[in-house]
Amino acid sequence: MLLSRNLDDQKFEEIVREAESRLPWICPVWTDHNSHDPGITILELMAWFKETQQYEINRVGPETARKLLELTGIRLRPESAAQCAIEIPEDAPGRALYAKLETPEGVVLELAEEIPDKRSSLVRALIARPGGKETVDVTGMLYDDSVIQPFEFGGGRNSALLLDLSDRPKDTLRIWFRIEKPEGVPRNEPDADTELPRTLVWELPGAGRVTPLSDETFALSRSGSVTLPSPKSWKPEADGSFRVKLSQEEGGCEERVRINTLSVSRYHAVQTESRARAYRFTAKREKTHTEDVRSAQARGAEIAVFLRTEKGWEQVQDYRLQRGKDGVRVTLDASSAANDGNENLLIACLDPVRLHDLLFDATGRPGESFWLNLGGMRVLTEHLTLMCQTLCEDGVVRPALWHCVDDLSVCGPRDCVFVLDRKREMISVGDGAHGALIVPGSGAVMITEELVSLCGEGNIPANAQMSFTDDGSPVYNAAAHGGCEAETVAEGRGRLLRRLKETRKCVSEKDYEYHALHTPGLRVAGARAIPDFDVRKRHQKTQACVSVAVLPAGDDEMPVPDRRFLDAVSRQLQRCRTICIRTEAIPVRYAKMSADVCLRGGQGFRKEIVEEALRNYFAPSGARIGAPADKDELSAMLQKLPDVLQVDSVELRGLDQNSYQTTAGDLTVMPDTILYLVRAEVSLTKDRR
Repeated sequence: MLLSRNLDDQKFEEIVREAESRLPWICPVWTDHNSHDPGITILELMAWFKETQQYEINRVGPETARKLLELTGIRLRPESAAQCAIEIPEDAPGRALYAKLETPEGVVLELAEEIPDKRSSLVRALIARPGGKETVDVTGMLYDDSVIQPFEFGGGRNSALLLDLSDRPKDTLRIWFRIEKPEGVPRNEPDADTELPRTLVWELPGAGRVTPLSDETFALSRSGSVTLPSPKSWKPEADGSFRVKLSQEEGGCEERVRINTLSVSRYHAVQTESRARAYRFTAKREKTHTEDVRSAQARGAEIAVFLRTEKGWEQVQDYRLQRGKDGVRVTLDASSAANDGNENLLIACLDPVRLHDLLFDATGRPGESFWLNLGGMRVLTEHLTLMCQTLCEDGVVRPALWHCVDDLSVCGPRDCVFVLDRKREMISVGDGAHGALIVPGSGAVMITEELVSLCGEGNIPANAQMSFTDDGSPVYNAAAHGGCEAETVAEGRGRLLRRLKETRKCVSEKDYEYHALHTPGLRVAGARAIPDFDVRKRHQKTQACVSVAVLPAGDDEMPVPDRRFLDAVSRQLQRCRTICIRTEAIPVRYAKMSADVCLRGGQGFRKEIVEEALRNYFAPSGARIGAPADKDELSAMLQKLPDVLQVDSVELRGLDQNSYQTTAGDLTVMPDTILYLVRAEVSLTKDRR
C-alpha cells in the first residue's frame, strides 16, 4: 500500500539549527554563529526559502494529483449517461431518433435509434428436435419467465431454434435475448483475442448462412442483442413468415444455452436531454445542396448552419428549411464547400426554450467564463462543443469549433479549447498564451452541442411507468445501467492502488493459478499450477516447466476442457509467464472411486443426507485438483452431519489405475487428477446388545 509522505516536516527554527550544527564540519574557521553575522543572515534567508518550498511541495492539489495519475496510465473516467432497453408494442407507431420519454418522477430519456413505422414481429418460436422433422412450439414459454434450452430439448444435441417473423426487416434484424445466468463461477470479461465459447450457426432460408453484424451476447452466454443482416434473397415460408434458424455446431465445455426471453421489438434509450445537437455532413460542391436531419430533437429546434470552406468555417445565412414529422430538411448553397472528403457541413439544432443559455456575448478577456445553467444536471463533456468567433492565422475573424479539455496549461496560444468547472457549472477559455481568446462581440459564443444527464441518478429500475412525452404512449423499460458521475481523484488513486496489487508476471504457483482463473472470456472453476511437471513425462521432473491443470465451469458431472478452452488459458499463461519458463494448460483427469461408510445414526437419520454430503465433498472443484481422499478428514466431515452419532468405518477404493491407496487406506492421485465418487454405500452398525 502506498503511504503519503509529509514533506513539510521542518519548521524555520529546526532548519536553522540543523544548518548551524554542520558549520563546524564544513567550515571550522567560521566561529561566530550569532545573528549579527552576515553569513548567518544568508543562512536564515535560505532556511526561510526552504520552508516555503517544503510547504508548496507538500500541497498536492487535485490538478497535480490528476497529472500524476496520468503519468501512471490512470486517466480519470468522465461522467456517463444511463442506458436502457424499451419494449414497443407491435401496433405502436414509429418514432423518430431522439424522441423523448419520461417517467412520473421527471427522468427524461431519448431514443438512441429510430423506430420505423413498419416493423417485424415474432409470430412464433419453435424448437426442432434432432432430425428436424418434429417441432415444438415454445412461444408461450418466452413470456412467462420459463427457461428453454434450445440445443438440449428432448435430450438431443442436434436441435435448433426456429423464429418466424411477420415481415422481412428493411435493413437489419436485431433480436434481444435474456440469458439465464449460470450458477457458480461468473464469466470473465472477454478481450479482443477471446474466442466465442461456442459455435452458433445462423441461417436464413434462401440466403443460407449469415454472420451476425454484432453480437452483444457473446454467443448467447449473457443477455444482449444480436444484429443480423436482412438480405433480399431471404425467402418467406409457405404462410408468408420469414424464418430464422439458429443451431449449435459446437457446444463448448462450459454452460449450456438457457434462454429466458427473446424479443424483436426492443430499442435503446439513453438518459439524456438534448439542449443542443450538432449534426455533421460531408456536402458536395453544388449550388443547391439538401440534407435531411432525421431527428425528433431537430423538428422544433432553432437552426444554425455552418459551412467549412477552404479558409475555415463560415455561418450560412441564406438557407431554406422544411420541417416534417421525422425531422427537418435544410437546403443551401454549398458551392464554396471544402472538397477534401471530410465533414464540411454542420447543422446546429438548439432548444428554443434554452436559447438564452446557449448564446453568449464575449468581451475577449483572458480566462473569460460562461455559466451553463445546468439546474443540477451534469453535462457530458464528450458532447460539449462551442462555435466561437476566433481570430484565424490569416488575420480574419471566423467561427471556429472549440472543444473541452482537462488542462489549459498544455495548450498553445491558437488552440481553440476550454475547460469545464463541474461544481460551478462554468466553462472558461484560456489567456492567449495557453488557449486562444474569443473575439469580443454580441453572440460571439454559441453552444453547438450540449447533452445533460442525471448520470448515476438515471439508473432507473425496470418498468418505471415510462411514456413518450408527445402523446403519452406507455412503454415497458428494462432496468437502466451505466450511469455514473465523473471519477474523482480519490477514486482514481484507489484504482491505481488496486492495479499495483495485480501481478502481471507469474513468479509463484499462486500467480499462475490466479492468471489461469482470470483468463478473459472463460468460466474457470479451478486451476492448479504444477511446477516441474510435463504431462508427456508424467513420472519424472521437467525443469523450467510449469503445467496448469484447469477445470471449466460446465454443466456436466465431470467437466473437461476442450481445445478452445485450453488454448485460451495457454495464451493467457504465455503472456504472464516468466522468461525462460515453459508453460502449458492441461486438462484435469478423473480417478473414479467408491466409498463404503458404516456408522451409527439417531432417530431422524437418513441415508440420503449422508450420500448427498459425500457427493458434495467429492464434487469437482479447484480445491479437489490433486487432493487426496483422507479417511480421517472424511470421518470428521460425516460426524458433523445431523443425527450421525458415530462413524465406525470408512473404506475407500480406487476403481481405476489413476489413484493409489496408501497403507493407511487413503487414496492419492497425481497433481492433475480429481477423485470422482462413482458409488457410495452407507450402512448402519448393528447393535449387538
